[in-house]
Amino acid sequence: MNIAPKSTMKSLIVATPVIALLSSVSPSFAGTLANAEADTLIYNFSQVPTSISTFTDTQTLALAWKGTVFAEANANAYFDVNFCLEPDNCFTLANNSSQAITLGEGQEYLGLAQSQAAAIGYQFEIAENQEFSFDFFSFLNLETQKSLQQESAQAENYIAFYLFEDSTNNLLDFFSLNSSLNSSNKHNLSIQNSQGFQLSPLTTTNPEENQASVNILLSGLYSRQFSEGQNLTLITYQKSATIVKAPEPSTALSLLIFGALGTALGLKKKSSLSD
Repeated sequence: MNIAPKSTMKSLIVATPVIALLSSVSPSFAGTLANAEADTLIYNFSQVPTSISTFTDTQTLALAWKGTVFAEANANAYFDVNFCLEPDNCFTLANNSSQAITLGEGQEYLGLAQSQAAAIGYQFEIAENQEFSFDFFSFLNLETQKSLQQESAQAENYIAFYLFEDSTNNLLDFFSLNSSLNSSNKHNLSIQNSQGFQLSPLTTTNPEENQASVNILLSGLYSRQFSEGQNLTLITYQKSATIVKAPEPSTALSLLIFGALGTALGLKKKSSLSD
């Protein structure tokens, strides 16, 4: 069994510098702010994977011609097949955390931040007429703020699960949630899932004149009965991205974010080559 080194379990929000920065920004901050953060916990696995891996990546860009700008991104991924609260209470647990924040002030500036996290379980061995199942819980937060008309800010969170059959690499089931918020207080939410997923989202929005926030609490369950024995790979993936700019940009934040399914396929292929 190829198990990654065991590490200390992270708290649900791991980016302490980002939290400290956000708490220090006063409501009268004269500029733009975009913040996106997501945390996902996966637990109650019916089977244990044969091997596991994690992936994180962060990217930032800060350019200021007439003004100031700040960009920061943080990501954490955790997978443990033997996570123990007590010596006799151990179970399989996975966790992804991603945060991105950008701040800007002035007449000409651009700030971008993006973070990605993935926790992957390989070769879940499913017997004939056996069920594969797990539970998950996600918290997502988006915040935007601007003070001048020519400024703009946008934040986006994306979460996805992909379940592959190992021998054919066929995608059996999937779930995705995309949530975005811009400085015009427009919130977009898109959820797609196959039949095996049961979802219960709860969304809270707080729009104000020049700032807004959106919180999403999502609980979910995946369950599927397999008539034939097979091995499965589960990829849990998420990203958070933000952009602030003055003057207002003509391109959407989606140009910053590449296809998540292509990323998942790349992670699966990379692992198969390294095994």
